[in-house]
Amino acid sequence: MRILDRYIVSAMLGATALVMLVLVGLAAFINFVGQVDNVGEGVYTIGDALVYVALLIPQQAYEMLPVGTLIGALLGLGTLASSSELTVLRASGVSVWRLARAVAIGGVLLTILTSALGELLAPPAEQYAKRYRTQQLERDQDVSGGQGGWIKDGNVIVNGGAAFQDGAGGGVRIYRFSDDGTLLSIGRAAAAEVSEHQTWLLTDYGESSFSPAGVATRNDALATQRSLLSPELLRLSVVEPDQLSGRRLARYVDYLKSNGLSSDRYEIARWSRVASTITVFLMSLLALPFVFGSLRSSGAGTRLVIGVLCGLAYYLVSQTLANSGTVYGLEPMAAALTPPFILAAIIVVLMARVD
Repeated sequence: MRILDRYIVSAMLGATALVMLVLVGLAAFINFVGQVDNVGEGVYTIGDALVYVALLIPQQAYEMLPVGTLIGALLGLGTLASSSELTVLRASGVSVWRLARAVAIGGVLLTILTSALGELLAPPAEQYAKRYRTQQLERDQDVSGGQGGWIKDGNVIVNGGAAFQDGAGGGVRIYRFSDDGTLLSIGRAAAAEVSEHQTWLLTDYGESSFSPAGVATRNDALATQRSLLSPELLRLSVVEPDQLSGRRLARYVDYLKSNGLSSDRYEIARWSRVASTITVFLMSLLALPFVFGSLRSSGAGTRLVIGVLCGLAYYLVSQTLANSGTVYGLEPMAAALTPPFILAAIIVVLMARVD
């Protein structure tokens, strides 16, 4: 039976690889066309645009794998069904569930690929791509004036004027509060660096302290300060949830909870990554009842349309539920994992109805 497994898996993976090549290539081309208008700004060139587009490919592949898996499985298994190879296997005594096991092996391999992309390759590549593009577009400008992040460290709130890279940032503001929420001081540093020992090194630091007696000011060319915030956590504070791996999302969620901050958005993103990985496996199985049912004698074009429609419908449902979870305060894990569980139930019902 190992020969059967290899044959079905190779047919499914070969079709999926071809589909992903087309989908990712199309997305990269559209992305490149969108970058052409920016060529000439700063020192941004066609070569830089190509580098930016190439660095985004892992993230695009990660996002498209669920739909690509369904379409690829429909095409690969559909080809076997059209040539009556699956019918011969059924007539030889191979059950649908035995075929499902072979398809599941391919699904597991694609799931491993999805996990590797989502955890190891896509997030850092996307972060670097966006940083690289910004640096090239604004080479002749003060990049430190870009978007910053707000982070809370006990009774201290820090606003970084630019994304912290390698533990450093520009235009940092530090707000200190008492336990009852009274503002005690406002400090500003032209630049800040956090060492591995979590000591702040503040350059050109000025601070205004507030007390019943009045306002006191101080200015130091270089000031030091202890902090509970690590350099990595500072970098996380200015990154969107979609650009973080599951492990980094888990760490950031723990930080938000420990400081009494809302973590729903990041928790949903964290569980959505888990759901996306599970979905790739389920999409491979969803193709099997289709090719034994109404799509048995259909052409590749029909299977392609069905795969796109099913993938689009699932994407809309999952995204709607995830966004609703953020708005209405639903349990993040339930909001993210409900669509895969519903999909699994549908697959079981469809498989049971196959003759």
